[in-house]
This record gives sequence, structure tokens and C-alpha cells, in this order.
Amino acid sequence: MAAPSKIPFRLILLLALVPCIWWALDHYGVLGVPNNIAENSLFQFRGEIPAVDMTKPDHPPLKVIYVDVDANTISHFGERPWSREYYARIIQALFTVGHAKAVGLDFVLSPAGMKSPLIDHEIARKNDFLMNQAMENFPNAFIGTLYSNIPVAFDLSAKPAASNSTDSSKEPAAAPAVSASPVAAASASASPPPAAPIDAHPVREASFPYIYKSIADKVDHSVPTNNAYPESPTYPLIEPGPIRTGMLDVATNYNGDGIPDSIPRWVPLLAETTGFEHTDNIVSGFISYTKDVTPDFVMDQGDKLMLLNPEGGQPLTLSKIQHLTFYHMSVKLALAYLGLDDHNVKLSSDAMDIVDDGGKALIHIPLTEHQLIEVNWFTKWDNNPHVSAWEVVEHGGNMGKGTAADQAMRLEFFKQFNDAIVLVGPTDPILQDVAPTPFDSASVAKVGVYGNLLKTYFTGQFISRAPTWLKILMLFALSAIIGSLAIYSGTHTSTAKFAALVILFAYILGVYEAFAHFNIVLPLVAPTGAAFSTALVGVVFRLIEEEKQKKRIKGMFGTYISPELVHKMVESGEEPKLGGEQLTISIFFSDVQGFSGFSEVLTPEKLVELMNEYLTAMTDILQAESGTLDKYIGDAVVAMFGAPIHVNDNAIRACVAACRMQKRLGELRQKWVNEGGKWPPLVHRMRSRIGLNTGPAVVGNMGSASRFNYTMMGDDVNLGARLESGAKQFGVYTMCSEATKLAAEKTEQSVLFRRLNKIIVKGRTTPVDVYDVVCLRQDATPDTLRCIELFEKGLDCYFAQKWDEATQLFAEAEKLEPLQPGRDVGVEHNPSELMQKTCALMKKDPPPKDWNGVLTMKEK
Repeated sequence: MAAPSKIPFRLILLLALVPCIWWALDHYGVLGVPNNIAENSLFQFRGEIPAVDMTKPDHPPLKVIYVDVDANTISHFGERPWSREYYARIIQALFTVGHAKAVGLDFVLSPAGMKSPLIDHEIARKNDFLMNQAMENFPNAFIGTLYSNIPVAFDLSAKPAASNSTDSSKEPAAAPAVSASPVAAASASASPPPAAPIDAHPVREASFPYIYKSIADKVDHSVPTNNAYPESPTYPLIEPGPIRTGMLDVATNYNGDGIPDSIPRWVPLLAETTGFEHTDNIVSGFISYTKDVTPDFVMDQGDKLMLLNPEGGQPLTLSKIQHLTFYHMSVKLALAYLGLDDHNVKLSSDAMDIVDDGGKALIHIPLTEHQLIEVNWFTKWDNNPHVSAWEVVEHGGNMGKGTAADQAMRLEFFKQFNDAIVLVGPTDPILQDVAPTPFDSASVAKVGVYGNLLKTYFTGQFISRAPTWLKILMLFALSAIIGSLAIYSGTHTSTAKFAALVILFAYILGVYEAFAHFNIVLPLVAPTGAAFSTALVGVVFRLIEEEKQKKRIKGMFGTYISPELVHKMVESGEEPKLGGEQLTISIFFSDVQGFSGFSEVLTPEKLVELMNEYLTAMTDILQAESGTLDKYIGDAVVAMFGAPIHVNDNAIRACVAACRMQKRLGELRQKWVNEGGKWPPLVHRMRSRIGLNTGPAVVGNMGSASRFNYTMMGDDVNLGARLESGAKQFGVYTMCSEATKLAAEKTEQSVLFRRLNKIIVKGRTTPVDVYDVVCLRQDATPDTLRCIELFEKGLDCYFAQKWDEATQLFAEAEKLEPLQPGRDVGVEHNPSELMQKTCALMKKDPPPKDWNGVLTMKEK
């Protein structure tokens, strides 16, 4: 069993660096684009969700309807700037016929859009009057205001020159009758008294006062006096009193964990400003709009301005400096829908609460950076209810006309607006007020932002994000877990890697499920990227280290064991402990019979050639059976099976290797004979003896600090050596211990064994049953099998001290012995022959009655 490998300290440092890099990439916005893509996928995984009004007991569906200024509408409205009568007619129709709860115009309608020299100011004044009447009659209608980044200045000292030009826009169709405003329409009846000059005010750019940008802008935007005034409509579209505009701004430069992109994800809900601009805007509009009114009608009274009534009535006094809080269009519409106004908004540093007149919170809106909210997208744009703005104008203008069926059709058309919040906005791409959404890859109308915000408020489905400390914790924790499992090297390596994949995918699924069920945005890109990168770096590091380890192991063991075994050892990660470890192995010793005589008849060169050929053949078989070469000692081969890679069948491998070696040596003898006079007759008779034993031994690198060898030590190793030398006394060429025989047969029955005797080798006191490793069972002849049968019966008689019967059986067996002296070259004796001589000696000098049959060997 491979133990988990120790993780190098330098790898720990390297892996710790990876999540740090990902955190930095995320923190400094480099991951903005993938973060945005990931957030889009959260919405797509969750899918579209319904919007209900949680402020009502029965939680009915929230009705938000879009009135689209589409291509059809533009074809009827004509060139811009469009007549403001159209907006008035839309508002009047939606409230009087459609009974809408609140209407918001996604248009600013500021004086900046009316500066074209082609505009007929008389017609424009009439249209502004109609819009004024619509706004007065329907207090739940709101016009847009916008921080458009243009300079905002108001000239209180001049009136626009009268123009005889014809308005390039089409004259609107007959409008619903409206009554005239005597104040707005009357001319001055008398000249005003001389007025003190009004000081000119500095021009400020209408840039949004984001509090989170205070440091970057070097201005504290939490102080209202530092903040600009937005581009807004003027008198008579708005009048002194409650703010009838709603902000249309989107926080395009802010985007949570990502970077600003084309999807409007964040919206500022409020902006506070303190200054002169609002009063100047009203006064400037009053002067520009009202006939025969000049700047002299404006009286400077210190901290106030007095507007004289052109009809001589009560003048209007306005504070020069006003503190205003502009709320987003969605907030204004939510208040109007609930029958509330700006006084019902309660602000704190991290929330906006809409409360009823009794102080009960109806909607709690969490804020980010004191002002911002993230849009929760509920549906695709096309899955919202839409009508064309021209349909509203046309059906509203034709109410009371046509047949009864026509009237019924128009009433049915307007029923859809009953108790609805209606958003009127540009949808045609030519107007360039479009953007994609998480559900819409193609750009759609931005007015959908306000509708989704309204749905967010009333459903309470606010998006929340993990705090910074939790994001850092998740990033490093996931990286540590995945990285550790990926580089784990031990018994359950595959399981660890599979677990890493499971955990990674579980985290990803958890992120999506958390958003789908709880609207929580958990970090996805940075943690998963860091985890994957950590695992990848760890695996690559491991591969490099393992490659170095492979080279080192191959260099250390390549000369001892087969390349296949080296590969297996490298791949398994197993490596012997330096200094040795105790393992159960099979020990192998072999020696050439009568080798000293070879050096007498062969020159050193010929002896080396012969030994190289012999040892190569024997070593090839050894390695083919997964044996490990310990050493050569002259003609002797010392080897082991079961180390450095443990194999359960090491005993049978050792026995099979011994049988194959003996058979291969027979082939070599025939080869040497066939080579004619190259080799002397002694070489033709070469035989080797092999001893095998199985048991515990200490195996490892042993030697000095500078030179060592992978070898084995122990009592069972010594026994293996004694069995090799003792084989001669039994007339066999491969002898093994009972431990080897039993272990081999436990694995398979491919080797044929013959029991020889019970011996005590020199240097030991414990008797050992020894066996002749006859041959591979597949090579055994019937004579060989009969020989073994007779021999073992004779051995039973021998142990029973039945000497004559034993001798007779051994004599019969001798005739069938596979090796016969005189017939087989190099064979001097065989077991049956020697046991007959032993029986004769025992009969002549019988052992005691309690003799246990053990033969004590006097020589090594």
C-alpha cells in the first residue's frame, strides 16, 4: 500500500501564490468581463420569475406595462423634437381612460432639446401649456431628469427671440380639450418697478454625484452643496412645489465584481443637491414661457427671488438656495402607486425605506455605496406587456367617436392599464436608448430597467452579494481543498481527484442554486479559476517532480530489475525506504556446478565471454518474471522477488524463473555443443544449482554513505543460500523451502514439486522441509509424475524406518528419474540414487526409535 507522499514546502508556497494572484486579478477588475458573463449565466440558469405585489395581503401580480415609442410611433410623430402635446395626450389618455396608477416618461423634455432655430416658439409654448395642464391634472405622472454631463446654466437676463419659423414637427391631431391657465397665458398689464440686477451664477457640469466616487472626484459627494443639478424640464412642465421628475440615470461606471459593460446593472436611487440651480431653472422657464414678461419681473431680495405676477396678483417668492433630493423614476412611480410622496421616504446609510403615513415600512430597499441598487431582471424584454405609444394617442384621441363597436374596442384596449404602472419610453434602436440584458443578448429598450426595479421593490427580490471577507475565504478555501486533492498521491489517488472534481462542480452548482433560490451572488470566476489553476499548477509540479523521480529511480534500479518493473515501481509511486524495510520476499541464489574448473580450461577472455552469455540469459528470465537482481558474485546470481515492488505471487514467480533458467541452460549447452570446438567438453556439461526460500527480510539501500547497494539481509536470506549449496547433497539442481512451495501453490499449480527431506542447515537449529523444484507442470512427462509418486512413497517408508521397503521404492523411482547420471551430461547423482545409499546407511546404523527424520547438514 502506497503511503501519501510528503508535499514539498516549495510546492505549498507555489500553490498558495496562485489564489493570491486570482484575488488580485479580481480585486483590480481584470476579471470584470468573465464576472459579467458569469452573472448573466446566473439569470439564465434561474430563468424568468413572476412579479407580485408583496405590499398587498393577497400578493396580486404587479402590473407594469410599457408604452413603446416604436418605429410606428416615430413615423407619426415626425422629426424630433416631438411636439410635447403628444406626451400630454398619452398622459391624459392613460389616466382618464386607462385608469393607470402611475405613469413615467423616459424623456427629459429639458430646454436643451428646444434650442433648434427651426422651432416655432408660439407652437412650442402652446404645447408646453398642454403638458403643464396634464402634469397639473395628473399628479402621478412624472417626467425624466438626467445627469447628462452637460453644463447646466440658466440665463435670467434675456428672453428667446420670437421666431416666425414653422415647427418642423407635424402639427398634432386635435387634442382633448383643456382649459387655459390665466397665469400662464396672460400678458403683463403694467410695467414692473425697476429691479436690482441678479448676480450671475457659476456654471456646473451635470455629472452624477456618486458618493463612492468622492475620492476619485476629489469632492465629497455626501455634502449636497458639492453636487450639481441635473438636466431637467423647466417651467411650465414643472412648477414650484413638489418635485415631479424622476431620475433616469444608470450607474454605468459601477459594476460590483465586474467592470462596466453594456448591460445596465446598477442604478442610483437618489441624489442630493443644494444650490441655486433649481430656482434659476424655474425662473428662467417662467421668463422664457410667459409673454411680455421680462427679467425685470424678477426681484432680488437677498436670499430670495420674487416673481411678480404679470396680472398684478400675489407675487411668488422662491428661496435662491434650495436643498433637493432627486429620486429615481422607479422610486417616484412606486410612491405614486402606493399613494405616497417623497415625505414617505426614510433614508439611512445602507437602506431606503418607503413607509406609510403611520410610519410602517412597506418596502425596504438595501443600498450599496449609500445610493446604488443592483437590478434584478425578471423576464426577457419581449415577454413584458407592450403597446405602441401611437395606439394610445390614436385611441385616446378618438374616444367618443365612431361606432359602438369602435368605442367598445377602445375601452377594451384601455382596460389593460387599469391600476397599472405605465412606463413610456423609446424602444426603436434609431433612438439609441437601448442596451442588452442578462436575458437579451440583442439590445432592447433601457426603459426596461425601471420596470425591473419596480418589480424588485414590490417582490422584495433584492440581489445581495457576499461580503469581501467571505469572498476571500471562499477563494482560498476552495483552492486549498481542490489543490490538495488534485496533488494527493497515495492509496486513493483516483478517488481524491474524482472528489476534487465533485467538490468543484458542487461549488459551481451551489453558486447557481444560491442565486436561483435566494438572489445571492456568490463569487464564481475567481474561486473556480483559482481552484482549477491551483490544481493545474500542483499537477504540473507533481509531474515534473515525478519525472525527476522516475529518472532517479530508473538510474538507481535500472540495473537491478526489468524495465517493466521499473516502470511499474515508478507509476505506483512506491520506493524502498533508505536504510531498508522489512518485506516478505522470495530469495534466489544460483551457482554454476564446478565453476572453479572452468577457469582452468578457459582463458580469462573466454571465461568472461561464457559468463556474459550465461548471465545474460539467466538475468533476462529473472527480469521477465519480475525478479530484482541483487548482485553477481562471479558465476553466482543473487536475486529477490517481491521487492522493491511488492507482488503477492513472488514465490511462484521465483519457482517459474528457476524452471525456465534450468531449461534455458539446457538450450545453451546444446548451442555450445553445436559451436564445435569453440568450447571444451566441460562447458558442454555446465549445470547450475538454485536455492529458493520465502520469508521476511530487510531490503533496502545498504552500504556506506558514499557507496551503497540495493540488497537484502536476514535469516531467511541465509537459508536461501544454504538451500542452493545443499541441493548437491540431494542430487537436485533446484531446491526450495516448504515456505516457498506453499506460497507458490497458494497462487497457482503451475510448478511440480517433490518432497526431499527435513533438514537443519549449518548455522540454524530449526528443521526445514525441503523440496525439489522439478519442472513446470506443463513440461512433466508421465514417467516424471510416476517417479515423484514412487519417491514420495519411499520417503514415507524412510521416515517410518522401513528401510527395505523404502530402498525398493527408491530403486523403482530411480529408473524414472528425469536426470540420469551417464545419460544426461553433467549429472552426477539424482535423489532416488542418493536416498538408496542413505537407507543402506540407516539400516546399518539405525537411528533411535524417536528419530524425527531430520537430516543435519554439516557443510554450507
